[in-house]
Formats: sequence, C-alpha cells, structure tokens
Amino acid sequence: MHIEDFAKEYLAKTDEELLQLATDSEQLTSPAQAALTDELAKRRLSIAERPKVFCDEGKRPALERLGDSGVPPLRDSYRVSEFVAEVLRVYHNHFWLFVKLIAPAVIVGYIAVLTGRHEVREIARHIPRGVEALEHKTEMIEIFFVNQAEYLVLWIASCLSFGAICSAMHQIKEGTIQSFQDSFTAVRQRMGPFLRLSLLLYFLLCLAAAAASLLSTGVFWIARQRQAHLSHFTIQLAVFTTIGLALLVFSRFALAMPALILDNCRVGQAVFRSDELTEGKWLTLAALLFKSLVGGYAAGMCPFWLASWISRDAPLPSWFPWLLDAASVGAVIVVEPTMFIGFALLYMRMSTRLPASGEMRAP
Repeated sequence: MHIEDFAKEYLAKTDEELLQLATDSEQLTSPAQAALTDELAKRRLSIAERPKVFCDEGKRPALERLGDSGVPPLRDSYRVSEFVAEVLRVYHNHFWLFVKLIAPAVIVGYIAVLTGRHEVREIARHIPRGVEALEHKTEMIEIFFVNQAEYLVLWIASCLSFGAICSAMHQIKEGTIQSFQDSFTAVRQRMGPFLRLSLLLYFLLCLAAAAASLLSTGVFWIARQRQAHLSHFTIQLAVFTTIGLALLVFSRFALAMPALILDNCRVGQAVFRSDELTEGKWLTLAALLFKSLVGGYAAGMCPFWLASWISRDAPLPSWFPWLLDAASVGAVIVVEPTMFIGFALLYMRMSTRLPASGEMRAP
C-alpha cells in the first residue's frame, strides 16, 4: 500500500484507534508510520492522551478508572468545528457510497409527498371555503391521515438510509470494503426492531412538533395580551425558533439508530443509550441539524430560485418543471448525508468514551 492509501484509511478511524496504532507503531511499515504521524498531527493528538483500557468478564472494552470517581470524562477532545470538518472529510472520501445510500430515501420521499399533495388537492376540491368547511369533518380527517401517511413513508425511508449509513460507517471504521448491498444488509437483519424504533422515533417527533406548536401559540398569546404588534418577520422567526428548539431536543434520540444497528441494542435501551451519549452535546447536535435542515432546504430551493430570474416571456419547454424537480432532488441528495454521517460518527466516538452501564445487546 502507498502512503495515500494509509492516509485514506486512517482518516476514517477514531482518535482512540489512531492512538492504539501509535502505541504499536514499530509494527507498521514506513509509509504507514508516516501517514499515521501526519493524521495525528492534523488532529493534534499525542500518545499521552490515550486512555488505558481493560476488559471485564464479558470481554467488553471499558475505560480504566480515572481518579476517585471512576467516571471517564465526557468532554470531546475535539471542538465542534473539528468534528464537522471530520464528518465532511469522511463524506468526501466516500462520496458516491453515501450518495447512493441516501438517494432512495430522497426519491421515495419526494414521490410520497408529491402523491400526498395530489390526494389532498383532490379531497379539498369538494370542501367549500369559509365557515361551511367546518361541516366537512370527514374530508378534514381524510386530509389529516393522507398527510400523516406521506410523512410516515418519508420518515421510514429516511430511517432506512440512516441505518445503512450507520452500517457503512462501521465498515469504513473497520477498513473493510463497503458496498451498497452490504450497508442495507445490516438493516434487513434487524428489520423488526428497526421498524419498532422508527415508529417510536416518529411518535417522539410528533410530540416535539406538538410541543413546538403549543410553545409558539403561547408566545403569540402573550404578545396579544400585551397588545404587542408582531411583524411578519417576527412571527416567522418565532415559529422557526420553536421548531428548531423542538428538533434539537428530539435529536438527543438520534443516536438510537446506530445503537440498534451497530451494537444490537434493544429498542428501549437504544433510546436511553442515545440520551446518555448526547448529554452536553447541544452544539454538536445543533451544528448537524443546521447544516442538514438549512442546507437541505437551500439546496432544494436553489433551482427554483435560479429559475425565478428567467423572464416570464422566455419560451420554456414543457419538461422544464420536471427538470427543476430533478435538480432539486439531486441537490438534496448531495447535502443530506452529512447529518446521518455525523450522528453515526458521534455514536462511534462517544460509545468508546462512555461504556454501556449494563448489558445492552439484544438476545
């Protein structure tokens, strides 16, 4: 192997794995030692930072007791910006793999949303406008369930891609050859627990959305009681802020998926494990959410923003709207993997720093 091959392999390894290699560096070849030294220098790591480890009776790795408390420090040895940079490096080095893994979710989600909106428009055609619409409760219920169905399809598809990305990250960490089929195999092997976890997370997401709605309603009610005039910008800012806070709280459970796929945790244990590992990681979670949600929205809308500059009098082919949709889907496919890669990498990093408090593997 050349030094470039070693550099690519070490780039995907965790800090602990690099430090472990550094302690046994005399067994490495000269190109491997040079690549390892360069990667350690980039991450500002030294052998002195490596925590000592021991194995319990079950041969499960655990951190050696530090001080009297015996609790390993939870603070990351890297800053948020460095973590995001590492996520982008991993994505760049395996770009086409992650694009192929996320593409089915985005395409299926686009079709589901497009179909759902068409069904909603068809139902809404039979509902009169104004106060009389309140009498058509059956149609309102149908619209609600159609919207929930399209969101659920989008959610399950996204979770499938998330689970496959978690598997791919594990393969990259182990230095094995990763493939599209192998990445989804790990998800198929745990399809039952995967579906239960996906539905549980969707329920928690709905609760977060309901909490955000109540919070924003409360803010507007207080403003009305104080006779404060809110501009359109202020109203939008309040809505987006409450939604962002709700999603940030919900993201505390995002590491449940890699816990389920990579460590075979049971559903409930995976959720609690995620909450444990994300304690104090608000900035990291916020950075991943912001980059994915804001970046995904901007990427998806960019083709339509550019098309708005075209003169209305300009002759356009009939397939031009479909071209915009395809460009929007393609842009979202390119942007979205970073959040899932970040969650998977965060789980692998934190699970080595904070051992499980008990046996968490599924039977």
